[in-house]
Amino acid sequence: MILFRGNCQMQFTAEAAAAAGLDVSFASLASPLTLTASPGVIPPLVSALIDGAKVGEYLHTRELIDQFLPPSVTSGTKALVVNLFHENRPLFLHKTERYAFYLDPAAFARKPALGRAVEAKFQTIVPNPASYLDRYAAMLHLFRERLPGLPILVVGRLGHYPGLGPAPHSYLQGWGEVCFTAAREFAAWVGTLPDTCYLDADRIMAGAFRRAGAPVEAHFPFLRLTRSPDGGRVAVSRDLEHAGSLWPALVAKIAATLETGRVDYAPEETVPESWQQPFVAEELNPQALLEHLVSGSNYRAARAVGYLLFHPETDGTALLNQAAPYMPVCHNLLHMVRAYGQGRPDPALAEWCDNHAALAAAFTANGEAYRREYLEKIEALRQLVLASTTV
Repeated sequence: MILFRGNCQMQFTAEAAAAAGLDVSFASLASPLTLTASPGVIPPLVSALIDGAKVGEYLHTRELIDQFLPPSVTSGTKALVVNLFHENRPLFLHKTERYAFYLDPAAFARKPALGRAVEAKFQTIVPNPASYLDRYAAMLHLFRERLPGLPILVVGRLGHYPGLGPAPHSYLQGWGEVCFTAAREFAAWVGTLPDTCYLDADRIMAGAFRRAGAPVEAHFPFLRLTRSPDGGRVAVSRDLEHAGSLWPALVAKIAATLETGRVDYAPEETVPESWQQPFVAEELNPQALLEHLVSGSNYRAARAVGYLLFHPETDGTALLNQAAPYMPVCHNLLHMVRAYGQGRPDPALAEWCDNHAALAAAFTANGEAYRREYLEKIEALRQLVLASTTV
C-alpha cells in the first residue's frame, strides 16, 4: 500500500493512483505543527470536546488521529507520499501543554459552549508563513525517525510562473515569495535525507502540459476573484491547486520512482518558455462556450466561465441558464459564477440560481456543512441579481 498524506492535491493523486490499480490510502493533514508538537497520543481533552459537541464534520477530514500521530505502517506499506500542503488556520494551542490542533472556528457558532470551553484551555494561533519550511522540515525528521527504511516521497508545489497567470495563486500563504528561492534550497535538502526523494511538480506538470498541447485554461481553469471594498476594482488570480492533468502524471512518476529508487525526468519535462512570458487569455466562440458549459465537467465549465470573466463585454447569462442542469456542484465553479453575477447583475441569472440550487440540495457527498454553505452562497447570488435593475 502507498500512503498519501497532505491536502486535496494528495487526495486527487491518491484517487488517480487507485484508478490506475494501485493500493492506496489517503488522509488529510492540518499543519506540520500538530504533528511535531503532539504529545504522542490524541489528547483526551480534544477528543472529549469534539465528540461531546458532535462537531466532527468541522474537522473537514483533518481527523485527530492524523493531526497527532504519524501514519501506521505494515509489512505491505510501500511508501509514504506527502506534499507541501497548505496549513489550516487558525490552530488552537493548549495554554500549558503546548500541543495544537485544528478545528474550523465555524463550529463555535453552532456550539457556543464549545467555543467557551476551547477558549478556557487554548489560545488561538496562526503559524508564521515565513517559517513554514522549517516546520515542514521538522515534520519530515519526525517521519524519518518514526518510519525508518520506508521510502518517503515529497511532492513539491507549482511555481508562480507569469504564464500561469494572471497572478498565480497557491493556498499555502507566502509560497509565491519562496517558490523560486528558499523552496529550491529546501528541495535539494530533502534529497539528502535517507530513503527520501523530492518530486518536482513544475517539471512533472510541464511534461503533462507539453503532451496535452492544450492552453493554460484547460489545465488550470479555476479563478479566484476579489472585489475592492467599494465594489469596483476586481483582482483576478489563477488557482494552481486544482490541476487535473497533474494527478495521473504524478502517479506515473511515483510508480517509476518506487521501482527504480530514484527520480528521473523525461526530456519534455522541462518548464516551457511560454510559462516565463506574460499570460494571454484564450479565445472561445459561443459554440465552444456552450459545449464546455454542458459537458458535465467542472473543469470545462470553469474554463467557459473564466472566458466570460476575462471578456466582461460578453453577455453569457443565456448560455449559463441553458447549461444550468448540466453544471456540477463545485465550490470553485460556484465562486466564478458568483463573480460573473456580481459583475453583471442581471435578474435573468436567478434562473441559473434556482436550477443549480436544486442540484446542490441533493448533493450530500461533502457533508451537511458544505451543502448548507453552498446553498447559502447560491441564495446570496440570487438575491443580488434579483435586486439589480437593467437598463
